[in-house]
Amino acid sequence: MKNEKIDFYSPIDLKTYNLEQTVRYQLDILERLDLFTRKHSENVANLCCRICEYLHCKKSFTIHCTICGYLHDVGKMQIPTKILNKPDKLTEEEYEIMKTHTTLGYKICMQEPKLRPYALAALDHHEALDGSRISKRD
Repeated sequence: MKNEKIDFYSPIDLKTYNLEQTVRYQLDILERLDLFTRKHSENVANLCCRICEYLHCKKSFTIHCTICGYLHDVGKMQIPTKILNKPDKLTEEEYEIMKTHTTLGYKICMQEPKLRPYALAALDHHEALDGSRISKRD
């Protein structure tokens, strides 16, 4: 592995897993609201998959991490589109609203049994190295 070169951003080796209909539905809604976030979620899923493959993780763990990548920003569906798609810098108030997407994503996942295994990916994806996060769980 030490001398092995790998392009973690290459989509070539991304395996297409059979995503649950529930996951595809959430991603389709996200795409209609914000194409940038949908594309970002695909890139994060790709990166998660590639890292897991590079580390020779079990297939089940790789699939789990890949789906977490797809769903990590699912809470942005409940952010007002005027904030989500704002081309300019967010105001402090708008930024505070945007930061709630992690908690909103957690709640979305917890409400749907098929998405519950991925809830912490939505909640914790902005966690800092010291364990703090931008939002708190209720």
